[in-house]
Amino acid sequence: MEVSCPVSAERVNENVVRIIAFMVAIIAVCCIISANYWAIVFLIVDFAARAFTTGKLSLLKYLALKITKVLAIPQRMTDLAPKKFAATMGFVFCLLITAMVLMNFATLALILTLTMTFFALLESIFAICVGCHVYSFLQFLRKAN
Repeated sequence: MEVSCPVSAERVNENVVRIIAFMVAIIAVCCIISANYWAIVFLIVDFAARAFTTGKLSLLKYLALKITKVLAIPQRMTDLAPKKFAATMGFVFCLLITAMVLMNFATLALILTLTMTFFALLESIFAICVGCHVYSFLQFLRKAN
């Protein structure tokens, strides 16, 4: 199965996206270490701002833009659509994590948080967008039916 991503005409700075992914991983690890999942609620709002709007209300995007400016990290433009799809996946993950915490399924919440952390680190460190693989799989399933 060939990997494909959603496509749009809009572009985004990949370095900003990778910094955001690293911050998501840090927040998730802090939730795991402290066993306090309130920060996941913050991630729900932040992922929603990036997935369903232009992202202007995303605190993580704001911080990532400031970090790239202060550290003079060059722009590396990439397609926005796969990043929005990945943010939507992050939003769903955070909703599921919150639901698991509220239903006292701590082990499932931990597994979901670790999975989200792993995906965020893949994006941050290696520029591997798991969202593209999920999107490809969904397209494969759609064609199979």
